[in-house]
Amino acid sequence: MLIFCKSALANKTYKFAVNSPGAPPYLYIDPKSDTYVGLLNDVLQEASHMHGLNFEFLDSNRVRNETLLNTNKIDAFLLSKVWLKNPNQAIASIPLFSHRMFLYKMKPFEDSFTLSQLKGHKICTRDGYIYPSLTKMTENGFINRVDSSSKISVMNMLVAGRCDYAIMNEFNAANVFDLREFKDNTFYMSPRPSDKTHTEIILRPELTKLKTQLDQTIAAMQSDGSLSESLQFHVKMGSSPKN
Repeated sequence: MLIFCKSALANKTYKFAVNSPGAPPYLYIDPKSDTYVGLLNDVLQEASHMHGLNFEFLDSNRVRNETLLNTNKIDAFLLSKVWLKNPNQAIASIPLFSHRMFLYKMKPFEDSFTLSQLKGHKICTRDGYIYPSLTKMTENGFINRVDSSSKISVMNMLVAGRCDYAIMNEFNAANVFDLREFKDNTFYMSPRPSDKTHTEIILRPELTKLKTQLDQTIAAMQSDGSLSESLQFHVKMGSSPKN
């Protein structure tokens, strides 16, 4: 449990779930301070300055977050609302940035590649994750979904030949490829994203005032360019050489 953004003006602390241990550029642990940093942290710090808010990071995981939100055990987490199992039971901030999912494999893709070419193939995926482009194909048996517990294990399974493709967010994929265990492997990315949406801050439906405050903060950071600068900075930090 990590507490930050304390302000004498605030009288409530909002609980923000983190997909532990996080991942650049969204949220990740700074080894020097042993605290979370990243784009989201920059946004929440600015919201704290603008509106006198307190936020508390709670380690969690993507599979549990929606249940925790619906049972009032957390107040917010980062995701795209279209990926929620029950989107009508939550509200969302305005988008922070575009979120693109790509397919990856160990051989080059043809420029003409389309999702129809996945028929009969195994796709490495994250357990509990919803992939809009793959949902119907999985349900009708067009593809075979092979779930794994983490982004690292997804790529390990791809390297081991246990699946033909892996699907992953572009930032997470870049972060995984920089790890020492994959330095001798070459991965190829699909020519076009399989899914494209926006990343938002998901909130309990009654937190309309907090949504307004976060929307104002995000809009201000978009207007002055600091949101883009934060994203670019933390993308670079995430792609720094790993020991």
